[in-house]
Formats: sequence, C-alpha cells, structure tokens
Amino acid sequence: MRIRNLAMATVAVASIAGLATSPAFGAIAVPTPATSVCSQDNYACLSVNQAKVPAGQTVIFKGSLSKVAMKNLAAWTLKDNIVCLTRYNAKPLADGWPSTTLDGACAPVNKAGRFTINAELGTKGLHYFGVEMGPCQADAGLCGNGDPGLVGVGGKTAIALTTT
Repeated sequence: MRIRNLAMATVAVASIAGLATSPAFGAIAVPTPATSVCSQDNYACLSVNQAKVPAGQTVIFKGSLSKVAMKNLAAWTLKDNIVCLTRYNAKPLADGWPSTTLDGACAPVNKAGRFTINAELGTKGLHYFGVEMGPCQADAGLCGNGDPGLVGVGGKTAIALTTT
C-alpha cells in the first residue's frame, strides 16, 4: 500500500512540475504549422503535399510507421493495418484539442510501414492533421486506449493545412 501511495504521489508531483514549466501554466500550446512532422523517435511520420488547397480538391498525405508502431497497429486492427486521418481545430479548447476522425480518409499501411491517404477536404479554414490507428478490432482493454505515439497536435510542430 505504501509503495502504491508513493508512486501516486510521485506521479502527481511530476505532473504538477510539468504544468509549472509549461508555456502558460495550464494553457495548451499551439504547435508550429508544418507540412512534414515525425513523432518522437520517428515512431510515426506524416507529410502533406501542400499547405493550402481549394475545398474539394484532393490532398495527398504520406506517412510511415516504425516497426514498433506496425506491431501495435497489427494488434489494434487484428492485422488489417489501417490508419485514418484526424482533423483538429485550429485552436484548442481549455480542456484539449477537439478532433474528428475522417473515416473516409483511411488507408492500409504496407509491409514496409508506408501509407498514402488521398483526401478531399470540404471543411474550410485552417486545421491541423494527424493520423490514428484504424477501427479497433482488438479486445476491449486495448481498444479503450489510443496510441499517443502517432502523429497529432501533441508536439512542437503539426501538419497544418488551410482549405479555401
């Protein structure tokens, strides 16, 4: 019991220390717009072929997953190996980044860990984009957790695209 309480206290102190060193204590940082980004240790990478596009025109997103990410994807999708594009609002809310999984913008990942997503985007304005594992087919315990290592808005840079 003591070890558990000590561990919980350590996590709480580390969390508070992390918040205290964030840019505006408690504020959510907005990433720098980019057309190419990789997550930590190149676990996942994503790029887009342009930074501005008219609504309805096809945009090409290309990406890659590391061997570790591929193993996790295979477990998550029961070897379907599908990833889907995720769209984030241009500005976060006080409690996080609202996002939409673009179910029509999914693609299989090949054996080399590479994928291409062709998407026709209709929602106008600046949005950030990321990639998430496709529909979860694994057990309920695994499906209840996303993969925070994939590309999204959690880093210093994020894929940004303006649709006009």
